[in-house]
Amino acid sequence: AAAVDGHRVCVLATMKLSVPPSDAAALKCIVAAHVGGVAVDRVAAGKAQGFSAEIAVGVNAGGSGALRYIASTGKAAAQLYPSQTSPAQAAQIDSWVEFSVTTLDPDASKWSPALTSTASAAERDAAKARLVRPLAQLDAHLASHKFLVGDALTLADIAVAGSLAGLLRLVMGAKARETMPNVVKWYLTCVTKSGGAFAPLGDAPDALCPAAGDAWEVPAADAAVFPASFTASGAGAAAAAGGAGGDAKKAAKLADAAAKKAKLEAKQAKLVEAEALKKAKEESGDVKEDKKKKKAPGGDEDDKAALEAALATPLGDKKGYEGVPMAKAYNPKGVEAGWYDWWEREGYFKPEMGSKKPKFVIVIPPPNVTGALHIGHALTNSIQDTIVRWRRMSGYEALWVPGTDHAGIATQTVVEKKLQREQGITRHVLGREKFLEKVFEWKEQYGRSITYQLRRLGGSMDWTRERFTMDEMLSKAVKEAFVRMHTEGLVYRDNRLVNWCCKLKTAISDIEVDHIDLEGSKEISVPGSDGLVEFGSIWSFAYPYEDGSGEIVVATTRPETMLGDTAVAVHPEDPRYKAVQGKFVVHPFNGRKIPIIVDAELVDMSFGTGAVKITPAHDPNDFATGKRHNLQFVSMLTEDGLINEEGGEEFKGMKRFTARKAIIESLDKLGLYRGKAENPMRLGLCSRSKDVIEPMLKPQWWVSCKEMAAEACEAARDGRLEILPSFMEPTWFRWLENIRDWCISRQLWWGHRIPAYYVRLEGESQEKGGVPGSNTENLGRWVIGREEDEAKELAAKMFPGQKFTLEQDEDVLDTWFSSGLFPFSVFGWPDNTADIAEFYPTALLETGHDILFFWVARM
Repeated sequence: AAAVDGHRVCVLATMKLSVPPSDAAALKCIVAAHVGGVAVDRVAAGKAQGFSAEIAVGVNAGGSGALRYIASTGKAAAQLYPSQTSPAQAAQIDSWVEFSVTTLDPDASKWSPALTSTASAAERDAAKARLVRPLAQLDAHLASHKFLVGDALTLADIAVAGSLAGLLRLVMGAKARETMPNVVKWYLTCVTKSGGAFAPLGDAPDALCPAAGDAWEVPAADAAVFPASFTASGAGAAAAAGGAGGDAKKAAKLADAAAKKAKLEAKQAKLVEAEALKKAKEESGDVKEDKKKKKAPGGDEDDKAALEAALATPLGDKKGYEGVPMAKAYNPKGVEAGWYDWWEREGYFKPEMGSKKPKFVIVIPPPNVTGALHIGHALTNSIQDTIVRWRRMSGYEALWVPGTDHAGIATQTVVEKKLQREQGITRHVLGREKFLEKVFEWKEQYGRSITYQLRRLGGSMDWTRERFTMDEMLSKAVKEAFVRMHTEGLVYRDNRLVNWCCKLKTAISDIEVDHIDLEGSKEISVPGSDGLVEFGSIWSFAYPYEDGSGEIVVATTRPETMLGDTAVAVHPEDPRYKAVQGKFVVHPFNGRKIPIIVDAELVDMSFGTGAVKITPAHDPNDFATGKRHNLQFVSMLTEDGLINEEGGEEFKGMKRFTARKAIIESLDKLGLYRGKAENPMRLGLCSRSKDVIEPMLKPQWWVSCKEMAAEACEAARDGRLEILPSFMEPTWFRWLENIRDWCISRQLWWGHRIPAYYVRLEGESQEKGGVPGSNTENLGRWVIGREEDEAKELAAKMFPGQKFTLEQDEDVLDTWFSSGLFPFSVFGWPDNTADIAEFYPTALLETGHDILFFWVARM
């Protein structure tokens, strides 16, 4: 025996089905049994004695309990419903199963053949309207997932596909299906590429409704989602049968199964006997009535009638109760139905302009448009809604502004993967303009799921003021902020080290870098690398003196960067190197003469050999040293992490970590390798791609943060800004008092393109004019303008009498730059709008401590 959903059920060898074949619950159970290796036996309706013997009284075949049990009892349980091996995955599966049973089935059933003659046209239309949002949510999820949970078919797919099978096969025509292309693709994948799991659907399980229009077809009453008669053939049934007629081993298994079945039948007989005895006692009056279990007269019918009445409420109409019985049990679906659309139509969440009431205004921390909201969003938005409703009921003119963030890196990555998966092309094949059209199409198609979820939560937001960070109004604010900050010297261009992600091919800010601590040598998987890569070690090698008088040994945790070495530093007081200060060593691979410099700030005499290799273009400490000593800055990597021409014929074109091994091997052959030791270290990883961060020299746009950070600290100290709970204040001060300038350039296409223009003089060679974005860039050639005409005026003043052309910066701004403007850009800043005058500044920001610095401090 096993317990499922609190019910005691027996081991299932054969499922006896006596529910209508058009019922969604039946289809799900059949498919789950089929793929799980449980035999299926159709019995006539009303003759379910065998069924009750197989599944004890109390398990509802139409609910999810029996479905989960069937999935977890067969040979494919580890895949379908891994409740024992992977509880976390099983929990995700459970949520989708409940989604199918509680959200899809009630409304999809209104369009089933069984209800064709009983469900009214109004009921069907209301059900169709309610299905729009959950189908959009499902389609958004499947935009980036082949299956609902994990990488293979699970009970989640069976349950949801079972709910939709009738709609897709009998109701929704080709035009209607165009609104959810990912759902259709996933459904066909489930039924055609899942080892025959959906074979009970008949000879053409992938058949879709042949209608061409966008109307939903009312199926004939005798139409069948799957055949009225079927057998347990296919992969699952074969597994259940065990391959009778095979060798002796199989025969033994069959005999063992027969013995277990006999034992099971004996247990079942005892259960039947006990049930009969109990019934006899009840009929003789020996058993007292259990008042707790006694149902209120008509309770079930009242509940059903109340739910149906609530679900039949036309969109935007107030829910009526006249003539509707009060439900005996709480049903959230019935309670929530109808209200929100009426609230929104009546404008209850829209504040009155010019009201004399005190104002209470908040903006939503805009969720990323890339995906669905999670339980954390449910928590924080429920808190915000509680506060806003409380203030509104307390006599305030309350406003809660909704919106979403364009999420530059995340959104571009999703669409690029979609293009590669569906069309086998990259964004570069499409070009910038066409690619951005694709991203906006994706946003329009899938961004709606977030607003649907916020409405489902009941959030009392003013949807007439909904904003998106790439809207025209907010984009205008971004340009204005950049231009003003540049004019004030807060935004500037400089050629400095950035955190470079080779996987995404873009710079990221310090706070987008995750760090892992390594106690010693460890091999780690790095995106794009050939095999595992060793970190937590330090390798030593020798540089020979130019005059042949000996060598100097240096150590590094990144041997590949020696291709960009331009100095060796020693301490001025180190007696070991007094005689070689100012001399040169020779690079073993490219022959570059490398000076030996003295630097007391960088070098620790007691560490290692006391000699430090200097790679100014690929290390923050070495960068500062290079600036102090006016060293050569040599970049040895391409943007995608390959060795460039500095690697010579031997290493050019190699992946960086492949080159690491090759360089060590070559040093060993030259007799210059001196060994390896363990070295505890912190390794920086891109928070999005998990690629190992490379410090790279790039001309980028930066924000000077020191003065603004000091003002933000002062505001928290003098009470203008209150941080609750107060124990988060030290985090605020720690971040802002140690802040570094912020790199805001991102090498992406999706986002706010930087309003900066590079001036090219007519007749000037590229060598003289420089290449923007490269180390040859002329930093003085940039002009800033809200639009190109404004930039032209500035360029004409910079180069009077000369002909020129302008090239706009290809980069976009860091997403956090635009979302940091959100509390006032949503009201129309920089224009003097009525909303700015009425509702700014805001009163409160309810947010997560994890973005206290990412977003809140920047505002």
